Formats: sequence, structure tokens, C-alpha cells
Amino acid sequence: MFSKIAKFTPKTISSVFARNIAVGQKIPDATLTILEFKNGAFEKTTANAQALFGNGTNILVGFPGAFTPACTKTHIPEYLDKAKEVKEGGAKKVYALTVNDPFVLQAFAEKLGGNENVSYIADHNGEFIKKLDVTTDLSAAGLGVRSRRFSLVAKDGEVVQFNDEKGPGMTDLSRVANILTQLKAAKK
Repeated sequence: MFSKIAKFTPKTISSVFARNIAVGQKIPDATLTILEFKNGAFEKTTANAQALFGNGTNILVGFPGAFTPACTKTHIPEYLDKAKEVKEGGAKKVYALTVNDPFVLQAFAEKLGGNENVSYIADHNGEFIKKLDVTTDLSAAGLGVRSRRFSLVAKDGEVVQFNDEKGPGMTDLSRVANILTQLKAAKK
């Protein structure tokens, strides 16, 4: 009688109950700590997520942590290098989001070099990534709950593209080249 009951593994359970932010949804409400490069230095401010992403086209890039290898050497530097092209593609700004305190994130941003087209979001307690449902548990690596690697395009507060790596690893999905392709396609 019970032989036809489906077997659930953690992977199938998480996929059954997945509620990631998705194309067509509004950016959730949260208070964010923003580090913006202005007048040659980083300034810390707070902003409401819906207000921040509510006007025009903006890019949000999630990464597991400041000073982690791929984030420091490849993922975020590519966005810094191509920030001007992203802006020319129609985006007002790139926001790089991670679960770190603003002091560590500022040191990370300063190490990578300032750029007025890329700002950083310090989601110190993971409130925003939980609302986006893009968390990953990296406790085994000593990092705790962090952001998965992802990128998204938000236009007037609504998600129009969502590129989820489904974990901390990096493929071409969340990289700046994919965002540039998506922005170009949106202009057609």
C-alpha cells in the first residue's frame, strides 16, 4: 500500500517549497545599508529596497562574501570593469549584495577600487536575502548563512531577469556578460 509514496530527499523538498524571487515580482521591502563611492571615498547610507530599485533599471548581484576567492578575483571585479557598459546598456546602477557587516564590505570595496557605477549592499543579518529567498548555508566552510550567487535586473521595482546560480559556485549565469546580453535584448 505504501510502495507508491514518493520518496523526498532534501533536494526535492527544497524544490517543492522553493519561493525564490521571480520574474514579474516586486523587490521586497527591507532597510538596506548602502556603500556608495562619492567624491573619492565610500559613504555609508541606509535606503529602502523598494525605493532603491523602484525607479528605472538597476542590477543586483548577490555574492557569498567579501574576500572570498571567486568574489574577489572574478565576479565583482568583472562588474567593476564593465560598469560603464552596463550603464550604457540602460542600467542606472549595479548593486553588489553580500551578507557582511558594512566595515568588512567597505574594506573589500576599497581593495577592489572605487567606482561610481557600482554600490555595495551590506546585508549584515541576511534580512534581504531571506526575503529574496536566495540563501545558502555555508556553515561547513565557516561562513554561516550567506547569499547564493545570482544576478537580477529590476525595472521600476519589478524583477525582469533573474539569474540564480542555486549556490555559491559561479558559472556564466550571474556574470556581467550575461547581464549585458540581457540588457541588449531588452532594448530590441
